[in-house]
Amino acid sequence: MQFLKSLFCLHGLDNRTRFFAICSAVYVIFIMLISTFTGNVFISLTILVLFTPILAFTSLRRLKDAKLNRNWLFVPNIIFALTALIIIFSEQNSSYYLLIISAFCFAVLLTYPSVNKKNSAPLNYVLGYFGPVDMTEYQQITHQGKQAKFRIEPTLVGDNAANLNNNEQAVLPIHETKSSYGKSEYQIDLGEVIRLKLLSNRKVQLAIAIILTITLISICASWFMDYLSNIDQSQTIQEPNKVAKSTQHVLERNHPLVMPDNFSLFLSQHQGIIINWQADEVNSPLLWSQISTQGDDSCQQISFNKGNAIRTLMVKVENNTAVPSGVYNNYFASFSPLDSKALIQALAFRGNFSLCGYDFSLKGSQAALGKNKHYANWVEY
Repeated sequence: MQFLKSLFCLHGLDNRTRFFAICSAVYVIFIMLISTFTGNVFISLTILVLFTPILAFTSLRRLKDAKLNRNWLFVPNIIFALTALIIIFSEQNSSYYLLIISAFCFAVLLTYPSVNKKNSAPLNYVLGYFGPVDMTEYQQITHQGKQAKFRIEPTLVGDNAANLNNNEQAVLPIHETKSSYGKSEYQIDLGEVIRLKLLSNRKVQLAIAIILTITLISICASWFMDYLSNIDQSQTIQEPNKVAKSTQHVLERNHPLVMPDNFSLFLSQHQGIIINWQADEVNSPLLWSQISTQGDDSCQQISFNKGNAIRTLMVKVENNTAVPSGVYNNYFASFSPLDSKALIQALAFRGNFSLCGYDFSLKGSQAALGKNKHYANWVEY
């Protein structure tokens, strides 16, 4: 609980290690959660509202730790929030690359060392944090880990307790001096070197600007390509519907052939088979469409007493349509030209079929097909 409180602390300090750990964790967890809940705007915005203050508070503590102007707080956090909103609402995978820009802004804060001192001595950071939140429980764990590295040999001297305390006090400050004072005083600060090199080297600055520009251009190009792809897909989906609608009105019915059991055959201009029979009154003129996969399920396919069923393209009803047997309300079941041969073979050699809940006998169908030159070439013995 104390650790969570320290994440939202306004008055504490964060050293570079803690700042880097918090920012890295926020970025990784944010990407994982947003990608998981893509399309759910409410959850995504809730995640953003939770993580943005964490980044803002650690940035504030880092600025105070490095004694920098607090106005620097706004740039990286505003960029992160805007980038996150773009990712959430665009739902484009390429949008995640925009996080590179905000991450670069946060990385600048890592180049500044901690300059806060208390009584000319380094502050006592616990897990990289110094502030009003009580983190002593974590400090005790840290000290226990350090003490485990040093083994204190027992002694048989009577006053060893006082000598042991004196020895510990004599040894430990030397170790601390080497680890705390020695390194901070003589070790070269890599972050300072990198920042100074960037500020003084125009070529490096230009290279960074070019990389960021290329990233933005690539992302925009990816969005544009996705937009064009979506347009093509929508047109591809709409085109069959247009064809289907036009087919309903333009599909020709040529070469009528009356079959023995009160149904007729036609050929379309594309050499597709059309089966016609007298219909009952129906409310919808379109009973089934393979394009929309909607309608009466019994009209999806023509089923024979043996062999495979064949799918229909469309089944519709026309009122007062003139056919060879008279003027009636009629069903017209259209089939693909690719299935014409298989369908004629089945009509010639099977015993019966059912379609849209109607059953038909095929007795005498072979002779009827064989006598018509337009259908006889599909009948193979």
